[in-house]
Amino acid sequence: MNLKDHYPESRWVAALKNGDTLAFDEIFRLYGKRLYHFSLGYLKSKTDAEEVVQEVFMKIWHNRASLDPGLSFNAYIFKIAYRLIAERFRKSDQEKKYLHEIASESIDFTAEMDERANYRSLLELVERLIQKLPERQKEIIVLRRIQGLSVADIAVRLDISPKTVEHHITEALKNIKAGLDPESIAGLLFFVFFVKKV
Repeated sequence: MNLKDHYPESRWVAALKNGDTLAFDEIFRLYGKRLYHFSLGYLKSKTDAEEVVQEVFMKIWHNRASLDPGLSFNAYIFKIAYRLIAERFRKSDQEKKYLHEIASESIDFTAEMDERANYRSLLELVERLIQKLPERQKEIIVLRRIQGLSVADIAVRLDISPKTVEHHITEALKNIKAGLDPESIAGLLFFVFFVKKV
């Protein structure tokens, strides 16, 4: 028997609003799989879809006091899921953008252009190299490239001089460049020139 057939959803929401954990479990049972398949349809990743479902229910529990049993809970919960999915796409796009920028700045321009290199693999390599940077360099690269802070803003936030910030950025790019083999760099050069022309 469907949950709605023997206990109106609005009553479960009202109970959840008052902190009833049984109501939370029942709502999870009703919506968990539906949210999972909804998220999977967008994200194409089981892990990401599961994480979205967890985040949705964490938000619902933390914000339970503001629930309105008189409104459509179905619309409410799927709206939360959609926003979380959209945020993941935005984060992914931003991450790709900063990887492109860092990879581009790590290139030594040579005549050795080779389009055979796999650009996706190159970006993955750049990401691994970033993770291996000394903590301070990685922190500054994240603030500069991912969060988009200026050198001056980073200096204020970290209580260091702008010159020191610039030094760490320069050293970080040197370390990344050292980890890029010539074939990967050549492939990146081809991609950058091709994209600019299109």
